[in-house]
Order: sequence, then structure tokens, then C-alpha cells
Amino acid sequence: MRPARSRARRRCEVECLPGLDEIVCEEIAALLPGQALVGESPRPGRLPVQTLCPPWELENLHCAVAVHLSLLFEVPRPKALLGHQHFTRLLALVRQVAVRRPAGAFSAVRISAAGADSAVFARLRAELERELGLSGSTDGGDLLLSFRRPADGSPGWEVLVRTTPLPLSARSWRVCSMPGALNATVAQAMVRLAQPRPDDRFLNLACGSGTFLVERLQTVPARQALGLDIRPDALQCARANLEAGGCAPRARLLHADATAVPLPSESMDTLVVDLPFGMLVSSADEIRALYPALLREGARVARPGAALVAVTAARRLFEACVACEPAWRQERSLAVRLPYKDREMTVGVYLLRRA
Repeated sequence: MRPARSRARRRCEVECLPGLDEIVCEEIAALLPGQALVGESPRPGRLPVQTLCPPWELENLHCAVAVHLSLLFEVPRPKALLGHQHFTRLLALVRQVAVRRPAGAFSAVRISAAGADSAVFARLRAELERELGLSGSTDGGDLLLSFRRPADGSPGWEVLVRTTPLPLSARSWRVCSMPGALNATVAQAMVRLAQPRPDDRFLNLACGSGTFLVERLQTVPARQALGLDIRPDALQCARANLEAGGCAPRARLLHADATAVPLPSESMDTLVVDLPFGMLVSSADEIRALYPALLREGARVARPGAALVAVTAARRLFEACVACEPAWRQERSLAVRLPYKDREMTVGVYLLRRA
């Protein structure tokens, strides 16, 4: 009697924001228990994954930016990919992604690589679009291909194909955005850091466009979900996003100051706040006054043992304020790199616990 054949694992790569790697690994383990093996990250924000199930299952991750199919080509230069044998393999890889989507989901091939504007990549792009029947227009999503050298220095070129027309971080519920709106994958990671439970009373201080509220209510329900902001336009934007996400009936929005919350003491189980908005305040003195006032007011409305999860670009200021506020103790912190204009900025994500 022949031994049962083991199922082959499929290679792919999960992209996340640098600094959220650990959170995404935890989410992969919860989403596909025993089905996915995460390797050592060769680059910040890149997680090689071998999975026994179809890689499309990884598209259900909420903290990831994208999922890519991965294949190594033992060629000295990308030009060799235009040869019949290698181009056939490349086309088969790309077709695995393209055939899963309805017609029109992808409109063009986009190349991400050093020298992406070269004649070689222009020809590769044109050949792929011709074979796949793509228009090359910008009307739909991109069929994104990335070309790079292996991280371990071995010869050849790696080709990665993003499995979705848009990044996973591009949420369909975001119909209204505001300057400085928090990246949804960061908000989701922060929601998870607080270990949400269905009986939580959840409060989003300075809720802005409602990112935290939608991310929480679409993944784990809450007994009570409140968002407050002092700006009427922010509340209007949050309401639009909650409605688009199907969460409006389960959330309540309050017009109020985050340092003077109209709620009873010790009434909330989880508090979240995006503090980069404080960077827009006109003076440094106002910012320095805002953080300790918000921590004090948060401590007042938080029940003993409640979680406060905060994100801020002013990390030194926030850490100094926490050190001076005995009501809170810090349990965990993450340094997350976010795209900002034409560069990156590092923000701090903090999990505090009400003493």
C-alpha cells in the first residue's frame, strides 16, 4: 500500500506595513490554523508564506496591504523573460490571478522594478496585456508585477504578482476621507491589540472619518460603539463611512471634545485614538497640553483593566506623558512605518492598560 502523498505548499508573499509584521503573523495563524507556514522576513514588511490552502484565502487578512504570488526565474536579466520558455511560465503565473476576476477588473499591467520605464519592461508589459486582452488604460485596477533580485543574493529574478486589482488596504467602505486619515490596516491592528470582545463598550476619541469604528464593527461586534469629535465635518464624514460599511445602526456619534467626554466615569472597556491630528494644532504648547489632558480624561471614563490604544507621530512626547500619568501602564508598543507624501514616517502604536 502506497503512503499518502503530502499536499504541496504554495509559495506566496504577504505585504504589510513595516512594524506590523508580528500582528500580521498572528492574524495569519488565526485565519489559517495549521495551513500556513510563515518564513523569516527577508525585507521589512514582507512575509514569505507557504500555504496548503489556495493563496487567495490570505486575501481575507485585514492587517495586510497585499498578497502576491511569487516565482523565481533563473535568468541573468529580465530581458530573458521575453524568451518563449520563461515568458510561458510568467504568463501562466499571471493568468492564475487574472482568471479569478470578472472581465474589466484589471485594465492594465503595471511594473514595479528598478528601471521599470526601460524598453525591456515596456515590451514585457505590452506582451502580457496583449495575451491577457487588457486595454492598457487606467479605467480599472492594475495587474501589478514586481521584479527584484532574491534577498539572499542568489542568482536569478523573483517575480511577484499582486492577487487583487487594488491593495487590500484600500477599503471599499471609505467613501469619505479627510487629511491625515489613518491607514485602515493600522487601525485594524490597533483594534486587535485591544483583544476585542462582543461585550465591549468601545470609544473612539477624536474619531475623524470613523476608521476605527468601521474596522471594529466589521470584524468584532461591540455592546456599545461610540465615536466623538469636536468637528462637525468629521462627524459627517464618519457617518458616511459607517453607512457605506453597513455599521451605522450599531454606532453612535457625539459632538464633543476628547478632553471633556460626556460619559460617566468608568464606563468604557476599550478606548482608541489617532493622535497625529495633534500635529496640526497651531502651536507646540497646545500639543503638549493636549496629550496629558486626553490621557487624564481617558483614565476617567475607562473601567479598571480597560485598554487604551493610541497612535502618534510625536512618540517622545506621548511616552513622557504616559510616564507622568499613574493611571496607565504601557503593555506593548510598535514602531510602524507609514507612507507619507514621497517618503516614509515612523509612528508609534501603544497599548496601555488602566491600572
